[in-house]
Amino acid sequence: MTTWLTPIPGLERRDPEHRYWLDDHLFPVSITGVLAHGKGEFAMGRIEATREVWAPRGNACHRAMELFLTARRPTAWQQAELEPVPPSSGDPLAELGELADGDYSDWIHPLLTHERWEQVEVIASERATCCLVRNVAGTYDTAFLDDQLPIPQGRAQGVNGPARVLADLKSLGANGSTYCTRAQLGGYMALEWSHGHWIDYGQTIWCRPGGTSFSPLYSRQDCLVAWAAAYTAYAEAHWPF
Repeated sequence: MTTWLTPIPGLERRDPEHRYWLDDHLFPVSITGVLAHGKGEFAMGRIEATREVWAPRGNACHRAMELFLTARRPTAWQQAELEPVPPSSGDPLAELGELADGDYSDWIHPLLTHERWEQVEVIASERATCCLVRNVAGTYDTAFLDDQLPIPQGRAQGVNGPARVLADLKSLGANGSTYCTRAQLGGYMALEWSHGHWIDYGQTIWCRPGGTSFSPLYSRQDCLVAWAAAYTAYAEAHWPF
């Protein structure tokens, strides 16, 4: 039985301001903030103009996937001393049921019943991560092992086991278009490697009404190159931060 990735001690995200702290250190920017710098004013205006449409939908889909994956987590790991189970503020399965039957059921049901979940072993869900050198933090949606995938060349010394995939969930409208997510995935890969967690591939989960699809796999190199470009542009504009 594979254990989930251990939470980073002292790292927390404080909402609703959506800021990350590592003990008494406040991170000035998140992965999302770095990527937003690369979007033009027109693009950001369009995103904000439709927030009331995509924000509640995205929140519902992300929360449903988190509850679903957590419910499938091995019980033995939940009881491990390294990460005690926090007191429950409610019934997560009841909450999941309400979401699955709610306004976004056409998105959530295909997401949770996708065959991909039977092919992989999840090791993280809604995982916060950070890097003090880059001074960036963020939360990614899930990571999993897939023993059917080939192991790419170039793994760091000491990294072994099945291929590791880091995936991000995106909800779309019925006619929504997909877009490039490599920089975002690469950012999380870079942050996780600063804690010794290697990721082989990136993948996007596209959640639409009536169907969910998993994107083709993106190589680690492609994701890191895209992230490096985005981070460099942000740093040049905001350094020091």
